[in-house]
Order: sequence, then structure tokens, then C-alpha cells
Amino acid sequence: MNALIGLPKIEITFKQLAQTAIARSARGIVALIVKDKTDTTFEVKEYKLASEVEAAKYTIANAKYIKDVFEGGPSKVIVVRVEPDSKTASADAVKALGSRKYNWIGFAEGAVADQQALVAYVKEQETANKKNIKAVVYNTTSPDSMSVVNFVNEDVTYQDGKTVTGDKYVARLLGVFAGLPMTQSGTYKPLAELSIVKEPTDVEAAINAGKLVLINDEDTVRIGRAVNSLVTLGNGKSEDMKKIIVCETIHLIKEDIFSTFKNDYLGKYKNKYDNQVLFISAINTYFDILASEDILDPEYDNRCFVDVETQRKAWIESGKAEAQDWDDASVRIKTFRSNVFLGGSVKILDAMEDFTFTVNME
Repeated sequence: MNALIGLPKIEITFKQLAQTAIARSARGIVALIVKDKTDTTFEVKEYKLASEVEAAKYTIANAKYIKDVFEGGPSKVIVVRVEPDSKTASADAVKALGSRKYNWIGFAEGAVADQQALVAYVKEQETANKKNIKAVVYNTTSPDSMSVVNFVNEDVTYQDGKTVTGDKYVARLLGVFAGLPMTQSGTYKPLAELSIVKEPTDVEAAINAGKLVLINDEDTVRIGRAVNSLVTLGNGKSEDMKKIIVCETIHLIKEDIFSTFKNDYLGKYKNKYDNQVLFISAINTYFDILASEDILDPEYDNRCFVDVETQRKAWIESGKAEAQDWDDASVRIKTFRSNVFLGGSVKILDAMEDFTFTVNME
């Protein structure tokens, strides 16, 4: 029986020191799920400006949530309307979104079951489908994923004195993280519209448990530490991947390499070493640009290369036992069928968040 070839495929496995990228992709698109039956003639609406929002199509609360997202400066907000009494709101929203591209997703208001279902969906996309979707959810049970931000403050109070439960602040946080540039972390970002928040009993313990916490810093409410919910390390997951800024960078690079290969290389070049070198050269130029923008460390040798060991393994598993004895140069030039096996070594720059200052007195 002949093996099935299937569609051309890129498997980009990102580890701390093995990443690849090529052209900056669009980012900062938020998918906001609202429970609303004010206008049932649509399922999805897309807005690029807050002024485009048709308030009459939503409840007063939902229209405000949409504008809350825009406060963060995303490039687009995709509003997904689901029925208020739906028992499968997350699945309904995903179905309505279809193949639309978005970077962040969350509920304007969602029950515990809705939040947990969204966590399951995002984690499935991350592990099974290699899609780079991130979610902000409210107070879910141990999502343990760098693609899920678990916000937990019980309530927040606005400058006008109005206090709301934490789940009603998710829309604002979606906008904040979608709108942040790659050179800035959300850590200690001030949230000027808030006057005070109810903090967890132990803020440090909550953060260490992968929870996003807002803190009261004198007269300013801030994001305590911009972390995602990742807590289990190993198998390619490192300590720095707990930071939202690092996850964003990983996702950016993965999206860029995939879209560039698909649009500019897939099916357009014979799979020979010289053409692979062209692709590698383009990736390395991209790395240089990222380093100049302080996304990658300019002091590190950020480079892409042929993954010799993976290519050797492919030859061996195909029946070429002699590939075990080929030197690296030979493996490198012996491309395997339609597969392009690349590896990379890069260093992602984190933001300055921790400070130690020692004064010696004599």
C-alpha cells in the first residue's frame, strides 16, 4: 500500500532555542464573544474602529465591552454573537468564526462552563493543530497553557465608583494584550480607568500559579506580572515561556514562517539544497530585523539552518540505513522528498521587570 502524501505541510516545533521566522504577520486581532439577542440577523461583525460599532445591534453592556477592547488599540475587533441561553456558546462562536484570522479570543461575559470550554478549544488548537490563538479567560481551573491567560481578580472598581465582577473586565484585557507592541511587556501597565481592585489573598502565590492579577500600587491599578497560565515545564517548555511577551514573540515568528513558506515558496521551488539555502537566507535576514527591533537579542547569533539530524532520521526510516554513516555535509545536501527540515537557534528578549540594586557602605 502506498503511503498517503497529503497536503504540503510545515511542522514548526518551537522550543526555547529552536525557532524559525520570516515575515511579520498581522497581529492584534481580537475575537470577542458576546451573548446577545438584540439583533439576531447576524452572527459575526468586524470593526476596525470604535466609531464603527453599531450600538443599536447590542445591549448597552455588550456595546461597551466592544469599545473596551478598542481602548487597548487592536487592529480589528471581530464580534461573535451567540444566543444568551446557549449551552455550547464557545463551540457556537468558533463555528461562526470559521477560518477568520484572529490572535486573541475571549468572552465579554461568560459562565464557568463557557470559560472552560474556551480553554479546551485553545489548548487543542495549540497542541493538535499548531494554531497560534491566545485567550483571556476568567478564573478557570488550571489551564496550564502559554496560550491561555487566566485572569482572577474577584472584582474591579472604576474611577466613577462602579464595581463589577472580574469576568466583565476580560474585554478590556483582550484589547490591552492585543495592542501591546512586541517590545513592551504588560507587566506593571497602569489601568487608568480603575480606582481599586480586589486582590487575591496572596498575590505572589497566585502569579506563581499561572494567574493574571491586577494589583493596587499606591493610587494606581496595574497588571502585577504579565504571565500566562503555563506552570508545567519540560518537554520544550521553559520558565521564560510563562511570560505573555515571550509567547507573543514565539507565535509571531511561527505565523511569519508559515505564511511566508506557504505564499512564497510552497510548490514554487524544487526541493534541492540550493533552494533551501535561499529560504534559510531569507529567514536569517528576518532574524536580523527582529534583533534590530529588540525582539531578538542582537548580541546573540540568531540563525536558521538545515536540521541535519531530523533529515538523517527521515532517510534512515525510509530504508536508507547507510545514511547513519553520512557526514553532516552529505546529509545537508541530500534533501528528502518534498520535506524541508529546518532548525533554528534564537534568543528572545524579555522585558526589564525585576530590579536589584546593591549599595555597599564603608
